[in-house]
Amino acid sequence: MKLLKDEIVKSEILEQAQKLFQQFGLKKTTMDEIAAACGKAKSTLYYYFKSKEEVFDEVIDLELKSLRILIKEKMDTVSSIRDKVMTYFLEFHKEVLNKLNLYRIVKHELANKAFDQIQFYRIMNFEKAYMVRILEDGYDTGEFVNVDKDNIPWFAELLLAAFFGIVRYSIETDQGFDQKKLELAIQVLIPKIVA
Repeated sequence: MKLLKDEIVKSEILEQAQKLFQQFGLKKTTMDEIAAACGKAKSTLYYYFKSKEEVFDEVIDLELKSLRILIKEKMDTVSSIRDKVMTYFLEFHKEVLNKLNLYRIVKHELANKAFDQIQFYRIMNFEKAYMVRILEDGYDTGEFVNVDKDNIPWFAELLLAAFFGIVRYSIETDQGFDQKKLELAIQVLIPKIVA
């Protein structure tokens, strides 16, 4: 029973923290503000989290998991590895732009290069394992044979770095990004890469 209560309290804290981080960023959000938004004492927050940064890390994890669920649902509607990879990149980009909580939070902190690198590698590692699994499935079915199985992790990382660069560019530019051009690039490039 206590475990369930703890999970409910943590969930409430993270939900309110997510809203505050989205609105004010990590630097300007305080534990006092999170506690007030939750209707909890600050000591309750410190019971569950060591620091504001730990709360932030868990918010990022929740966003990544939520993003993964949305993308996986779309990928489950296609069968070939090529279509899965194309769908992954198209949907990832669309969902990121539609659901900017995670990336707005990170964007507020981009002035801190060390922070930026840590978050980029964190997201990269989270997604890399998923892309490796997709490509290995393609290798096992004979749909993806352009790369030796031992090189699939490196190849997955390379693909992700290229397309995450596009996502980051989309977020950081003030003039926005042309979704149709991204779709065209994916439709031209992915069939040549994942054949």
